[in-house]
Amino acid sequence: MRYIVSVDIGTTTIRACLYDEKCRLVDTASDKIHVEISGEREVRVEIDPDILFNQFVEVVASVLQRCKRTDRVSLALCTQRNSFLCWDKTTNETLTKIICWSDGRARAACTRWNKSFTMKALNTVGAILYFFTRQPRFMAARMLKFLSAMVSHRVMVTIEQSETMQELLEQNQLGFGCLDTWLLLKLTDGKIHVAEASNYSSSGMFDPFLNDYNRVILRIIGFPMVILPPLVDSASATPLGYVAQRFFSRTIPIHAILADQQSALYGSGGWRRGDVKISLGTGTFVDLNTGSSIHASMNGLYPLVGWRFNNKPVFVAEGNDHDTAVVLKWAQSIGLFSNVTETANMARSVPNSNGVLFVPAFGGLQTPINDDTACCGFLGIRPDTTKAHMVRAILESIAFRVYQIFETMRAEVRILDKPRIRICGGVAANDFICETVATLTGNEIHRMKDGGFVASRGAALLAGFAQGMWDQSELECMVDIDYCFFPAEENSSDMRESYELWLKAVQRCSKFYEP
Repeated sequence: MRYIVSVDIGTTTIRACLYDEKCRLVDTASDKIHVEISGEREVRVEIDPDILFNQFVEVVASVLQRCKRTDRVSLALCTQRNSFLCWDKTTNETLTKIICWSDGRARAACTRWNKSFTMKALNTVGAILYFFTRQPRFMAARMLKFLSAMVSHRVMVTIEQSETMQELLEQNQLGFGCLDTWLLLKLTDGKIHVAEASNYSSSGMFDPFLNDYNRVILRIIGFPMVILPPLVDSASATPLGYVAQRFFSRTIPIHAILADQQSALYGSGGWRRGDVKISLGTGTFVDLNTGSSIHASMNGLYPLVGWRFNNKPVFVAEGNDHDTAVVLKWAQSIGLFSNVTETANMARSVPNSNGVLFVPAFGGLQTPINDDTACCGFLGIRPDTTKAHMVRAILESIAFRVYQIFETMRAEVRILDKPRIRICGGVAANDFICETVATLTGNEIHRMKDGGFVASRGAALLAGFAQGMWDQSELECMVDIDYCFFPAEENSSDMRESYELWLKAVQRCSKFYEP
């Protein structure tokens, strides 16, 4: 038998899934990731790398117990994006913890750069060149803005705060990598130090138009380019590396590495240009397959590498919102409901929200508003407002944010007529949200079976495809749909009126905090 172990390293959970030669889930093992949060004004979000790697070994070893010694086993990885760490290249001993994508240590540095004359000059030159050439690359330069979620400035700030790292950098002995790079380095006993394209495409260091690092911008901001690992494909028939035998008493080839959201797009069957994947988890991510075209946006859609095979990338336009599951957890904590499974029925128990509107902006508002200073809040509460009205307003707000991102894509990319839309993630288990998204978009919404496993399945599917375990024609049969939601035409006008009213609430909550 042939098996693929696909490991999904997310923000809060690490999960190993064992798939057979038909990509059927055979076994799974998971563990909670302990995230350390410290600081007040400068919030630091970190993960202990030694603990995480031990968890990795434990969950993989657990599912490997189902395999015989004679079975052929390969490994696939899908990882959270934009989390990185540094190490001493001589010993491979870590110098930092894993600094997560939500870490805020570089927020002030990003603000300074975005307000600088250099950045304004770059944006202006980009605008002028785009006006004359209409090339998307120059539009991207026009809209360039550094975010603390990007890797580049967090790396620079981290090095600035450590004399040891500065000395190692001068000696060319400072190692650096995102989570995919470090895991590959550890698993291969330091033999392989590379960067996978989809993971680094969201790092603020990658130029999709060149399919390489953006060396011009990195030079301008003073990033130490000597630490950058070489870029490689997401998958290959020739293994990206081999897991050292000492970890699992067998040598395991690694055939695929993908970023988590791109892996979920692949795992949901989003292989065609125009396919859309909606992930509703900790945050909301809407990914559109743009094929070989790179979309440069005016409104915060990010051009990313979906996956790269034989040095040929498939591109994605992505919009996101930070607050999805966190909103539901907060609502539960203040007593609006006792169990999240109740919320769909609570929302349906009232004909509408009775004028109550909710803006989900604990972490600001992202695509297409892009306002880090927006506040979260209820508007329109009256004496006759009930918990059911408030819960319905919260669920509608999640659907409204999805629709807002989707409409931005429809307006900018112009390839969305009746796209194939797949939805996954823990929050997608809520029927009311899925129904509302279907009604607003006017499209069928296909909810994935085992929505929490879609990312791991995507990495496994790509690894199997790269090895020749299955071909493109067989992939479609390996994507499992749980349920299809159809637009409720009789409710569409009322729902769109509610959406327009919600947009006014968003305006009220925008630019609330001082930058």
